[in-house]
Formats: sequence, C-alpha cells, structure tokens
Amino acid sequence: MASPYKRVVVKISGNILYDFHGTASEIEQDDTLTNLLTQIKSCQQQGVELVLVFGGGNICRGREMVNVGVKRFTADNIGMLATLINSLLVREKLTKMGARCLLLSSFRIDSMCRQFEPYTAATALGDGQIVICAGGTGTPFVTTDSAAALRGVQTDADAVIKLTNVDGLYDKDPDKYADAKLLRFASYDYCVEHHKNIQVMDLSAFNLCRIHRLPIHVASFKEPNVITRIVNGGTVGTLVAEGEGR
Repeated sequence: MASPYKRVVVKISGNILYDFHGTASEIEQDDTLTNLLTQIKSCQQQGVELVLVFGGGNICRGREMVNVGVKRFTADNIGMLATLINSLLVREKLTKMGARCLLLSSFRIDSMCRQFEPYTAATALGDGQIVICAGGTGTPFVTTDSAAALRGVQTDADAVIKLTNVDGLYDKDPDKYADAKLLRFASYDYCVEHHKNIQVMDLSAFNLCRIHRLPIHVASFKEPNVITRIVNGGTVGTLVAEGEGR
C-alpha cells in the first residue's frame, strides 16, 4: 500500500516505554518498545522516511523535579539528557533489528553521536536511514513535543505522529466526564484556543505546526499497528490540521 506521507516524525513519550532501572533484561523484554520499533522498521522497508523523537519521562519528569525545588532550567537539562539515554538504547535495538539509523543530538556529545543539523538529517533520510533526534530542542522551557514539531519543520516532514497513553483528543476531559467524545478531527485553531484543556501537546508545538501547516496525528501507542496504519492513510485517533470547526 502506498503511503500518503513520504516523511514523518514519530514522537513517542518516554513514560509509555520501559521503566528504567538500569537492567538490560528489562529493556530487552519490553514488548511495547519492540512492537513500536517493529512497526517503524516495517515503514522504513516500505520506503517511508522516519524521524524519531523520544521523551525522557520514564527516567526524569521535569515537572516533578520542579515541584521539589529543582530550578526549571536544571530539570529541563536533566530531561534532555534522559532523552539521549532513551535514544541510545533505541538506536541499539533498531540496529540489532537490521534497521539502518542515525542518532543526532541537539547538543554536542562527540563521543556518542553527531550534533543535529537539518542538512545532515535530510541527507540521511534520503539515504533510507531512520533519524533519531535526541536532546529535545537543546534549550529549556519547552517540551519534546516542541522538539518533534521543530524537527518536522526542519526536515520538511509531511506529518507528526504523536503517540501517547490516550487514544486522541476529546471535547472534554474523559476522566471527568462520561459523555466526553473523541474528536476524529481538530483544527489548529481549536487546539491553540483550548490548549489548557488539551494535555497531549504543548502550546508551542501546536503553534509551530499551525504556522507551517504540519498535520499532527494524536493516537494511543496501545492501538494495534498504530504507526503503520497512520502512515498508510488509516483513521486512527485524532488528526489535527487546517480546517473549520473542532
């Protein structure tokens, strides 16, 4: 099946992956991570160019650190390092699976990987490699959602796939309201206007995608074959794009 997208960014929240306790067996036996990476490899074999952005919440939750007195910029710096740890492990697993990939970091760490630069990333994508982008944006006070949107713009991606623990955007909080309805489509304007009630992405990410007309697919990582289905034009979760109404 031909994909409607040539190049996509896949943003995967760190806290939906393995709980990091430093043991190799936990990482190797993480079925959720293996399943997602298998889908990514399948899309690569199909000819879709993929940029991966991983969060670091399974290792460090910046918000929680701030709540106990850590300065925000320090917590964010620790969080960016956490995304590098996740990305190094993902590179290892993808390589073992036979998928060609390149790890780039927003900040210099020459002994481990190269620094992100749009031309380098685009060249690797064109060569059929999966590009893993670590380190967020390289600056504090924004989340890895903003990093995913930024990398999407910088690499001329056709869409961002945001995988989280909810199955899309709702018109109200589904944990509080039994009649909350899943939105299959939401406009950029709706998401920006209601960003305080939409917890799946931050305002700067929505704004950046709106400015550059970069579609966002919000879906649950628990959905079977979620990545391959979206890449091949399937209706999964919520599509955020230019349009009228919600």
